Amino acid sequence: GKKMRAHLFRFLQICLIGLSGTGPLLAQSGTRTVLVLDSLNGEAIPDVAITVDRTAHLNTDKVGRADLPWDGHTSIVVRFEHVSYRPLEIHLDGSTLEKGPWVVHMVSWDHQLRAVTVGRARPQVVFERPDLHAADLLHNDAGLWVLAYEHPRMLRSQADASQEILRDVRLVLLDTAFNEVASCPVPEDVFGLRHDLRNDVVIEGTRHAFGVGRRGKEIALRPFGLEELRHSVLPWTDSIPGWVVGSNADPTYPALDHLAFDPRRDSTRRICSVVDTFMMDLFRSEYKYMKGQDKVVAMNLAAQLGVDKVTVAGYMSGFSHNIWYRPVYAPLFVVGDTLLVFDHARWRMRKFTRSFQAVGEVPLPYQGKVEGRYWSGRLIQDRATEQIYALFNTYGTTWLRAIDPVTGALGVPFRLANNYPERVQVHAGKVYYIWRPYGSLQKRTIYRETLQY
Repeated sequence: GKKMRAHLFRFLQICLIGLSGTGPLLAQSGTRTVLVLDSLNGEAIPDVAITVDRTAHLNTDKVGRADLPWDGHTSIVVRFEHVSYRPLEIHLDGSTLEKGPWVVHMVSWDHQLRAVTVGRARPQVVFERPDLHAADLLHNDAGLWVLAYEHPRMLRSQADASQEILRDVRLVLLDTAFNEVASCPVPEDVFGLRHDLRNDVVIEGTRHAFGVGRRGKEIALRPFGLEELRHSVLPWTDSIPGWVVGSNADPTYPALDHLAFDPRRDSTRRICSVVDTFMMDLFRSEYKYMKGQDKVVAMNLAAQLGVDKVTVAGYMSGFSHNIWYRPVYAPLFVVGDTLLVFDHARWRMRKFTRSFQAVGEVPLPYQGKVEGRYWSGRLIQDRATEQIYALFNTYGTTWLRAIDPVTGALGVPFRLANNYPERVQVHAGKVYYIWRPYGSLQKRTIYRETLQY
């Protein structure tokens, strides 16, 4: 019995010594919890590969957590790697960390910005004055010309009842950065801005027209007659080498001729004729409904003028004053080496070479049943790029569609941001127009938008 108790006592001593000896070893070879987070949003990063002293050990779990084998005293190098984040290497020793989980933040390869709503840019304000309204605009090589006024003339003659007449007008020139570089007052009431075949600005006043030039930093106005403006300037719209092109359009007659004038030889050639056949038949039928005495007057005038008596009768009857009469709108545009005539009476775009030979025609889709309901009846050419646009509107919404000069097909619509814009123009791929918020005290302001397709 004594011998057995002695063996048992020795066994217990060995166990106690073993337990007391292994205590420090367990403390030194323990683990430390590490939590790996995104540096930007603080979210946990799973599947991060962790190596200690270049030896792979473990990966983080779904919540970005892992138990790192470390005794808390030994100096080690811990490396964190993830395909979406920049590698991170940290040197650890006993004084590096405090108690509790070790939080590590990794930086993403991509810098993520906060979510934003992507949309169209707001229209850019080009011209806004607290004291003046913008009435008209014209963009050419000199810059942006603005016709600004204080208030319209309320009292006007019966002949001018349908036209806006501006009083206390100033002509303002803006540079490419839309800074005002020059301005001058216009000495009389004004109808608006016009342009000649070189796209130079001309002012149409109530008593005179004014050519515009520069004298140093000042604007110089040269007055000339309104008859000269209407019969010698406005009919000629563009030019090609050796020729000036235009038309003899008369708003009271349902036909016109497109003409080319050679200033060196002082000769004129006809490019083509455009006739609204339906309106022309009605115009010429006026003779049948005239009284006998009026027919005699028409015949006598026709003999004196050398024209047809039914044409004289159409003018005598005041045919163009009927509410359903529409003047012929068939503009000619120069696009590259081709002259394009938009014959809206026949729904055709007619093409001519610079030697005035017809080379074909294509239909105009914007006059069809669908697009025709919204076409404003106006075409716009960008003189800088020679691109032609059809202008559409409905219930205040306005949009532009480019016209293919070869096929006549329409491009993708570009809708203007503001409703009920006025004086819409296009220059160098930018749309300019005048607009004022409904019911506001803001003066009429010029805005610009970039055409996007």
